[in-house]
Amino acid sequence: MSSPAAEQSKPSPWRDRRFRIFAAGNVVNNIGEAVYTVGLPLFVYARTGSLTVMSLLAVLTPATLLLAPVLGAIVDRHGARVLVVPGLLAQAAAAIALNLTGLAAHAPVWPLFVFGALVQIGGAAYRMGWMTGVAHMFPDNPVRSRASLGSLYTVTNVVGPLLVSAALLWVGYAGLLWFNVVTFFAPIAVWLTGVHPPRQQPADRAGGMARGLVDGLRVMRTTPVLLHAVLVFVPMLLVGTTGTMTLSLFRLQHDWDLSPRTVGLVLVAVRIAGVLGTVLVSERKTFPFRAIVLVGTLGMGGALLLMASRSEPVFVTAMVVMFGFQAALGVASDLMVFTFVPADALGRVGGIVDLVLGLPVLAGPLAVPALADTLGAPATFLGFGGLQLAGLLWLWRTWRQWAPSAPHISSREEAVPA
Repeated sequence: MSSPAAEQSKPSPWRDRRFRIFAAGNVVNNIGEAVYTVGLPLFVYARTGSLTVMSLLAVLTPATLLLAPVLGAIVDRHGARVLVVPGLLAQAAAAIALNLTGLAAHAPVWPLFVFGALVQIGGAAYRMGWMTGVAHMFPDNPVRSRASLGSLYTVTNVVGPLLVSAALLWVGYAGLLWFNVVTFFAPIAVWLTGVHPPRQQPADRAGGMARGLVDGLRVMRTTPVLLHAVLVFVPMLLVGTTGTMTLSLFRLQHDWDLSPRTVGLVLVAVRIAGVLGTVLVSERKTFPFRAIVLVGTLGMGGALLLMASRSEPVFVTAMVVMFGFQAALGVASDLMVFTFVPADALGRVGGIVDLVLGLPVLAGPLAVPALADTLGAPATFLGFGGLQLAGLLWLWRTWRQWAPSAPHISSREEAVPA
């Protein structure tokens, strides 16, 4: 009996010249996105001095997860191509409009929100088409291809803030935001080289988008591992949000009065741990999903419990370890859809999963400060550690159902030449 698809060793996608070209376009675009995500809220804070306005602007990015099921249904019905270039062009147009109307010395704040929202909507469409198309562009190795792109994304999230810090004194916020506009055209250049999702026959699916989403839910019900994984991942995403990072930084400065330079060094260590956690999962030759979730949940839950410590070295070490495991579990949550779902349902199922797992990301920044004010920071970390480890009970109860199933890579839709 052959081993299941998720456990079979696959060659590195980096051997494929087309994948290297595709990845290069992603790197440039991701760096621009990271610069934008950091630079725009900082610009708004410098302009308004309002933490509330800055926070509301930062929420625009995760808020686009609410569109994921709709965009996924469009991809599965019409193919990935229908969203990629239109999404990129919408991003570029909105970013240009934002820069022209919102960067002037006495410009109002509303263009930053209106065009910022359009930038994020265009980006959500582009990413849904681009990432779903991976299964069709690299059908012999979709899981490792998606995994490697995930590790690149993590690395560029580290590079983005560094670029903001290095370039801010030279080009200012305006220069950074115009740099972001230029990066939108990198994937278009990759497209023009011929590396893009193939054309697909439109799916003959009665009932429209609503019926498509119902079919996506049906696919999830017939794939128990997805449902079980979502229950385990929801606590991970709730406690591994920006709210938890903010609470960690608060403890470093409030409890131990660390200097900004020392806090910066801790953040560097956290980012390095995140990259290591991502690479350890994404660059594996096999994807033992059940084992990764078990080890990651244990490691992250134990580290959260240790973060309740009143010892500075223990807290810092546990903080670095926790965010490393969180990055590893984050990659695993991305890859599970590619591993267990048929290619012609990736958009719908991926969109539904993104929505469900995105709600804790949106709720975390609101819940964490309230809990910390009520319980105190140490008790909050203890609670988060217990919540994370509680997922092990469900993992233990459903252990046999987490076993990898037969491969779900081929699509029933035939690709036709571009």
